[in-house]
Amino acid sequence: MNNTMLHMKLNSAVSVLAVAAAFSVFLPSPAYSGICFLPDCDEKGIDFPDINIDTKYCEDKGYTYYPTGECPQYYAKVGQCNRDDHYLKCDAKTWCEQNGYNTTSCSIPKYVDQPCPSYGSLYKQCKTDNQRACRDTGYTNSCPSGQKLKKNSGRCAYDSSYGTCCRPSGCPSYTSLTYSSYGSNGTDGCEYTCYYTCNMNCPSGTSTSNPGGCGGSTRNGCGTKTCYYPYKSCCTPYSSESGCSCGSYSCSDGCGGTRTCCSTCSSSSGGGSSSGSGGNSGGSSGGVIWRHVSCCDDVGYGCLNYDFCKSYKGGKPDCSSIRCETNGYSVGGFSGCGPYSSGYAAYLSCL
Repeated sequence: MNNTMLHMKLNSAVSVLAVAAAFSVFLPSPAYSGICFLPDCDEKGIDFPDINIDTKYCEDKGYTYYPTGECPQYYAKVGQCNRDDHYLKCDAKTWCEQNGYNTTSCSIPKYVDQPCPSYGSLYKQCKTDNQRACRDTGYTNSCPSGQKLKKNSGRCAYDSSYGTCCRPSGCPSYTSLTYSSYGSNGTDGCEYTCYYTCNMNCPSGTSTSNPGGCGGSTRNGCGTKTCYYPYKSCCTPYSSESGCSCGSYSCSDGCGGTRTCCSTCSSSSGGGSSSGSGGNSGGSSGGVIWRHVSCCDDVGYGCLNYDFCKSYKGGKPDCSSIRCETNGYSVGGFSGCGPYSSGYAAYLSCL
């Protein structure tokens, strides 16, 4: 038995007896028969009540003595000894359950929250904690130097800021992790998209297939591909003339471009006359061979310094042995055959 409790009980009993003794003088004489004073009293003079009987009874029944007659804070009174109302049975679990602490476990990502003050295995509720759930399932939100979180597959389902670490292998050539409109090419090894830093495609109107001919080619924006223009027939242009004593002008090079041509030097006619006759067959006068403009198919582009025929017909025969001149001869009512005369010369004078 608890000595403190016993002493308290004894002190209480002694106090009661002392009060009774003090008031006994006022009682009728028969009351004196129960009173004696030490050391005059023998062992049978007073019958003290056995104060241990109730205490032992309550304690044997599992009750605990509480001086205030109440259970401690956060404990529920679940029993009281019928021989002494200071002996109680108090239970923490019962108090917790009576006050809403009934949760013992939760399912991830929720965890038990607010434990009962007097019974730590009972909780008020379940509370969501996504970050804790990610940590508990092996994910992290920070990686060692040289690594980073995977972009997609390694992410935590409860909080995407947590994932698994990955060491990137780097982007392919001509790409980076910076977005561009040139398109993408693979990933850096950790699922981050790599974007081209230059245009890998051929320019519009070209292709990587060589059509042949002389259309020419160029390169794509990254300089990694040869890009061919559409087919174009080949042509060897005439070279520019040099040493022009009477000036020069721009003329066709025979391939769609231009070149420098020498201007014809003008000379006074000696009043000579021509006996050539008209007609498509041509004629001659003074050793000069005359050709009708219909012959431009034969002599046009090859006739030096004579653009009239060049513009009149489209033929390109080799006329390197023919020289057209504006020598002042009059044929068929027209004089001269140069481009700066009347423009209606019917005949060409060619040596």
